[in-house]
Amino acid sequence: MINRGVECDLYTAQGFEALGAVLTGAVTGSWQIPDADKGTGITGFSEKGELWKRRRVLARDFWVDA
Repeated sequence: MINRGVECDLYTAQGFEALGAVLTGAVTGSWQIPDADKGTGITGFSEKGELWKRRRVLARDFWVDA
């Protein structure tokens, strides 16, 4: 999927990305993790809510050497 995603148009690449996310969730069993956000992270991103703001700070600070 990675190799084909690089070689195709944007919409097909986005389809590969979505398929990859679904397969990753299926393999890891993320729906069974009690503290998983069950998709609220995506909603938070689109609405720019509190969850998004909190995770944005965590992600930004993750790449900074202390």
